[in-house]
Amino acid sequence: MRGRWVLLAIVAAVAITARLGVSAAGQQKPQQPTFRSAVILVPVDVRVVDNKTGKPVTDLTQEDFTVLEDGAKQTIGQFTANTLSPEGVVGAGTNAKMAIRQTAFDLGQTNKRVFLFMLGRGRLQEPSRGLDALEKFIRTQLLPQDQIALFAYDRATEFTTDHEQIARLVDRLKTAHLDINVRVENETQAGLAGLYGSKKLPASVRARIDAVFLGAGTLASRTLEGKLPAQTAGQTAADARRATDAIQRKEMVDAQNELVKDTGIPPLSLTNFEEVESGAFSDLPLDEFVTRNAQTLQDLSSIYACIEYLRHFDGEKRLVFLTERGLWLPRREEDEFLARVANDARVALDTFQTGGVRPQVGGGPTAGGWDETFAFKVLRTIAEETGGVSSIAENGTLAMDRINASTLTGYQIGYYPANGNWDGAYRKITVKVTRPGTTVLYRHGYFARRDIAAFNRRNFITRQRITSAITFRREISDIKLKLNAGISKAESGSGYVLKIQLKIDPTNLAFTVENGVHVGRVDIAIMATDQGGRVMANNYQNADVKIPDDVFQKIKKDGIAYNATIPISPSARNVRVVVYDYKADLIGRVDTTVL
Repeated sequence: MRGRWVLLAIVAAVAITARLGVSAAGQQKPQQPTFRSAVILVPVDVRVVDNKTGKPVTDLTQEDFTVLEDGAKQTIGQFTANTLSPEGVVGAGTNAKMAIRQTAFDLGQTNKRVFLFMLGRGRLQEPSRGLDALEKFIRTQLLPQDQIALFAYDRATEFTTDHEQIARLVDRLKTAHLDINVRVENETQAGLAGLYGSKKLPASVRARIDAVFLGAGTLASRTLEGKLPAQTAGQTAADARRATDAIQRKEMVDAQNELVKDTGIPPLSLTNFEEVESGAFSDLPLDEFVTRNAQTLQDLSSIYACIEYLRHFDGEKRLVFLTERGLWLPRREEDEFLARVANDARVALDTFQTGGVRPQVGGGPTAGGWDETFAFKVLRTIAEETGGVSSIAENGTLAMDRINASTLTGYQIGYYPANGNWDGAYRKITVKVTRPGTTVLYRHGYFARRDIAAFNRRNFITRQRITSAITFRREISDIKLKLNAGISKAESGSGYVLKIQLKIDPTNLAFTVENGVHVGRVDIAIMATDQGGRVMANNYQNADVKIPDDVFQKIKKDGIAYNATIPISPSARNVRVVVYDYKADLIGRVDTTVL
């Protein structure tokens, strides 16, 4: 498969029994805050670092700065140079209330720092001593007025200026984090769950997490849910499939190369792009590829959850992401879009890779090292694009010292955008300084909308589950399916259509009973390929399921009948259908050959 896998609107007819209704589910647009000001001043938080010394540059004036938006010079309307100093007493104002921004363009306060420390999956203590460094930073380098919180697994503490409380939690996590990760992997990453990740932690794991938070006196009152635009979810999911396809294609080529000597048939060749793609990932066994893909999906979802948590707070926020391996996003567009979402929320991403690097042999990465190279590049990109700093394979103290130094001083710039068309498009910000030999850290853009937007977790999880199930090498029977498919001439006489006849077993679907009707919702994806594996059709629909109680038992026996008619090339030979129930977090997948 060379093309991107994209979920398209389905052209389908749904046929079901007399009193059973299945219909496409409409989406309501959430209400958004109203923008109340006629004057828009876009805030940009800027740090300037001397390239030789690594120290912040603090003596610049407004005249030293130039701000561009989409390449056009902008008028600076506000300029402030900030050097933070201690205010108040350490520990005072526990759980101090965070200021809420009223619009997308509040400048915010500049007398404190806001940190959310996010613990990713994997080893975070060794070899970098990452958790030791984080605990030291919290206890010795924070200012009394700094507001901090910690996210681990799916829990976040409230923001507080009682830094010792969070330090105690980090101390407890030194011994508990690895144990909890092993439990999570054993209970949620086995079999299919290991492929597409589990969005729910088992009760035993959740109890262990609660014990850690309770023991530190910081039981999290929030369970955060990641929210992601469907555009990004679709891209990430497509790349997971594309990478798997590259592995499988390379396996076929390697196998054919083994037979060349005997058969004399020229071997298949990969395109240049496919060679890069397969070289990056096919040195991983498929089971390791699946595990790393699932881990990235979990951490990526958590990052979006943290961004959403921080979005509505006033001023600039720092999300400090500790990760063993980094994020595995093969295409630069994916990490750039993650950075754009963070930029729009005014969240700087500081990335700290704790797991060290593989040794190199002969100047190049060892087996499995290409994916490491890509993962580290993602960490650097999202930090650079959002005004954060990135530390790869460094001592933990050095990494946290860099974060501290880069956030104690800086400049806050507000400019009036010349483009008054608030069309929601992403606008790129460029900040230049007259001082040579420096690096400028700042958020590189924002979405031109006047409200504070939110994203949809359900879309993200659903796209990831469905696409991961499509890439899996066998059928999945969590939701039992029966499928018949055939190609025939279109009724119009022009072209061909693929006719799908699907039966969905409702036994494991999650229903609620409303006025004697079983109500649920499923998402259905259909993919057809030709004999060579090229994709002929991709289609997607979400559907509401309503089954009256008096026919529910019959439907359980016969199944929910779903019929679809899709324009297709007559060369299509194989059909794969995936059905996903978000509420139950269960998937069914069935394959068939076109008749």
